[in-house]
Amino acid sequence: GSDVDIGQGENQGLILTGPNSGGKTIILKLLGLYAFMARDGIPVPSKPNEPARVDFFSPILADIGDLQSVDGDLSTFSGHMLVCREVLNTADKDALVLMDELGSGTDPNQGVAIARALLEALMDRGCRVAITTHYLELKQLASTDDRFAVAGMQFVGGRPTYKLMPGVIGESFALAVAERLKLPASVIQRANELLDTETRKMGELIRDLEDQKLIVDEKEEELKKREYEMLELKADMKKEQQKLEAKQLNARREEAQKFAAKLEVKEKLLEDILEKLKGSGASKKVVADSWSDIRIVKREAISEAENVPGVMSRLKQSQAAEEAELIPISEMKGINKVNVDDTVVVCKKGAFYGREGVVMQVGKKIQVAVGGVPVRLSTKEIAFPPSSGRAHTPTNNNAAGGRKMSKMAQRALDLDSTADSPVEMSTSSSSSRDSGAEMKTKSNTVDCIAKNFEESRRMSIDAFSKAVMQNRSTVYILHGHGTGVLKKKIRSWLQGDRQWVKSFRAADQADGGDAFTRVELKKQKLF
Repeated sequence: GSDVDIGQGENQGLILTGPNSGGKTIILKLLGLYAFMARDGIPVPSKPNEPARVDFFSPILADIGDLQSVDGDLSTFSGHMLVCREVLNTADKDALVLMDELGSGTDPNQGVAIARALLEALMDRGCRVAITTHYLELKQLASTDDRFAVAGMQFVGGRPTYKLMPGVIGESFALAVAERLKLPASVIQRANELLDTETRKMGELIRDLEDQKLIVDEKEEELKKREYEMLELKADMKKEQQKLEAKQLNARREEAQKFAAKLEVKEKLLEDILEKLKGSGASKKVVADSWSDIRIVKREAISEAENVPGVMSRLKQSQAAEEAELIPISEMKGINKVNVDDTVVVCKKGAFYGREGVVMQVGKKIQVAVGGVPVRLSTKEIAFPPSSGRAHTPTNNNAAGGRKMSKMAQRALDLDSTADSPVEMSTSSSSSRDSGAEMKTKSNTVDCIAKNFEESRRMSIDAFSKAVMQNRSTVYILHGHGTGVLKKKIRSWLQGDRQWVKSFRAADQADGGDAFTRVELKKQKLF
């Protein structure tokens, strides 16, 4: 389709240019037709997203065609002049004037002068005017008078496309039209020779530009088509993604139901284990064996839960809630004797709540060194920490009154060391540092990616300090590969450190390989 704009801003007139048989007169007739339709209340056709605007014109005046008559003594030119006279007598500011080949049929210079004078008179009256012309002087009128705009009919590959190009001065292409209408080739050739060099070169240049523009337009249409196809493909992919997500949700629900059934079986096993701990006659060995069984059941349940989205997060939340509860030593039956050098956790509400300390003196009140600060507490205000963290399950077991668990019990408790649970100070001199190599977890890994060396060094020292306080022996430093500069600087610093580092090496392949550095820490004196 072609867009025509007359009357916006200072633009009152439109000069239509282009080849013969290119569609200029059709545009004029369409303008008149749309004006009549709008005036009579008939909807005009337009693009859905670009509604048309057509003002109310009265009168609508046109000079299209040839009024020559022998009887009326009218030549082509004189017929046009009679129409022009009536237009001037009738037109006012609400008029729409359409004139085809204005100023033709006489001497070109004089015809151009009359046409321009007529146009200026119509402009002064406030009319909206559209004309067609082949005169160069009228084509250039838009460049000297802001009241006029120019548009050209497209002509590509020797044929018209009937598409209006706003802002473009159309070439007449008289020779090309003659050739298309089968005028003898010799005549066409001779006419081309008679053209002056400048006119001929100008015509060839305009033809080349039109051909190039056609190529650009075709590419643009192709890009628009592909963009539309991409949007359709994107919409289809989104639909498929929604279907897949729905299937995954159903699969998760099914897995959750299966896991719930398996969890019931595990709960039954736990109930059987807890039956062994009832009463006050449980021995240390029974306690250790029961703890070991509980850890095994727990690990099996967690291993199965890892495949059920959302279950792990709920388990961790419930574990965190349990960890908030500390059981005072005074409430522990059978294992409530405290000795010097025992490790305990403060369960008295206050600044030291949840902090670990070492028993320094035992009496009516127990003196505990918490972070180097001596504090006097009762057995109601301290608790024994399991090696997995601060979580306690009240136990009704009793031992022979011993203050420390056996190595077998300690080993059973060490089995509960998980990826997200910090390893606290052991309740026995046989600590978790002696139980074998620590696996890489989030809690014992320092992420130095996107950090410089100095930032990485400070973060590593902080991690070493926390690890020592939590009785950890291993820290992993994530530096990645990259250019290798950060890794080289970190390892060079570790090589020269005498305070923290016992040894270091690249992590095992299962723990990330050479992208990590595994650091073994020296034992530190805390108190």
